[in-house]
Amino acid sequence: MCLLVVCQAGAIPKRDDLNRGACANPHGYGFAMIVDNKIVTYRTMSAKKAVNKFIAMREANPNGYAIWHARYATHGVKNEYNCHPFQVGSDTNTYLAHNGVLDTHIEKGDRRSDTRIFAEDTLPRLGGVTALDDDNIWLMISKWASGSKIAVITVNPQAEHQLYLVNESLGKWDDDGIWWSNTSYQERKTYTSTYTSSYKPKYDTIYSKADEDLLDGDWDWECPHCEVVVSWKKEYCEICTLCFDCGDTESNCLCYKPQGLNTPPYQDYLIGY
Repeated sequence: MCLLVVCQAGAIPKRDDLNRGACANPHGYGFAMIVDNKIVTYRTMSAKKAVNKFIAMREANPNGYAIWHARYATHGVKNEYNCHPFQVGSDTNTYLAHNGVLDTHIEKGDRRSDTRIFAEDTLPRLGGVTALDDDNIWLMISKWASGSKIAVITVNPQAEHQLYLVNESLGKWDDDGIWWSNTSYQERKTYTSTYTSSYKPKYDTIYSKADEDLLDGDWDWECPHCEVVVSWKKEYCEICTLCFDCGDTESNCLCYKPQGLNTPPYQDYLIGY
């Protein structure tokens, strides 16, 4: 999914919104910001560091455009190397970030993400950021990236604009001058069921509290991925759903056997699936 955030001059996102977006997209974080006609960038695997650093820098430097990104990996390894934003080729004055999936050919053994390949190889071959001022190239990229959104921030003096937002209509501007690529930053609605059952799961699972309320409970383990304090009894983080062992999401993780499966090897369980 990923979450891409674009800020106009003077706009600063709410900390809670960034925290929720980071928890929903837990595979790395980064931002780029125009400060004194230069691009300042930061990338990290820590949600806490990304949010704190961005808010602090944005409050100190509110003028100019800024982009913030939380990654949900689809291509490439999950590390800081593949965190957005990426420098466009050799142009140190231009960075881009992306939400979606790009139809990019990835060579076998290439550990880069689709977005990184677009930033480092594809866009530079088209002419770099100045190519985006060509209406034909802009239309071509918009159609090629159909369903995706790409934000480019630049202080390159040859570029006509400092911000380019491909497929802008697929996201939404709020009243504070902030553009959001999707709604993964929004507070989730909760529902109360009247159904009762005698079944008691191995561990209690919390569905009824918002992410930020979980910090008020009886927790004593800091998730190494999103750095939220959760129960040490859990095998997966209740916020970002990542496995504490392999780092993959709960739906993809194969570290733990289904309850009641006592016959080794574990591969026997996969027969027929």
